Amino acid sequence: MDIPSHDQVCLESGDFPDIRPTEYRADAVMVLRRRKEAQLAVIVEVQLRHDPDKEWTWPVYMATLRARLKCPVVLLVACPCPKATRRYGKPISLGHPGMTLLPLMVGPGSVPVVSDVKEAIKRPEFATLSAIMHNKTQNATVALDTFREMFFSIPAERQTIYCDAVLGGLPYEVAIVFWRELMSVATQKFKSPIMQEFQAKILARGEVRGEAVSIVKVLRSRGVEVTKDAEHRILSCDDIDQLDSWLSGALTVRHVEELFD
Repeated sequence: MDIPSHDQVCLESGDFPDIRPTEYRADAVMVLRRRKEAQLAVIVEVQLRHDPDKEWTWPVYMATLRARLKCPVVLLVACPCPKATRRYGKPISLGHPGMTLLPLMVGPGSVPVVSDVKEAIKRPEFATLSAIMHNKTQNATVALDTFREMFFSIPAERQTIYCDAVLGGLPYEVAIVFWRELMSVATQKFKSPIMQEFQAKILARGEVRGEAVSIVKVLRSRGVEVTKDAEHRILSCDDIDQLDSWLSGALTVRHVEELFD
């Protein structure tokens, strides 16, 4: 092997205590057992974007788990971002000859787009994975529409889990629209934290929009000219404290510019 250029060789301690403990925590670990004996451990990592630190921490996960369970360990990385998937798919050299870690990747390139609703109903987990992995590709609309058509055909106890998984990876604005479309045909109330969060945000957005419209109405009712630029600035604001301030000012200002001052 090639020895890197250097100007010093130091004799270090052969003990390996972690003087400054760092908590290493994988997203999930699954262990396959036979008669209670571990046969294979799978470390699952979900990455929404590239993180250069992972090439240093993933080998730690694997070595630690292998020593603890005394069984083979594999690393499975799920990443819906095509660019990040390509970067994570490169071998990670540990330095010692022959010791190279190549993560097993699950991404848009390895998950086919499920566009057939009948197939989705037969394989709901696969349709869910398709919706997750293709939410940022040109196939996003097809994958999400298929998931929505399939959604109410799966057992109720699994609907919330699958919906949370899909919503969690969507851009916020897209998730809001998708959630509304899904709930427009829902026959039951969903109580998961993610769905409750979306409902709260939608209600809050409705309140914000209502207050912004009220500001414009108050100004115009007092004869204050509201330009298109000013109206856009008011209606696009989502800061409730700022809107409260503008609403108070709308009762006294003579020109709309004074409101922003």
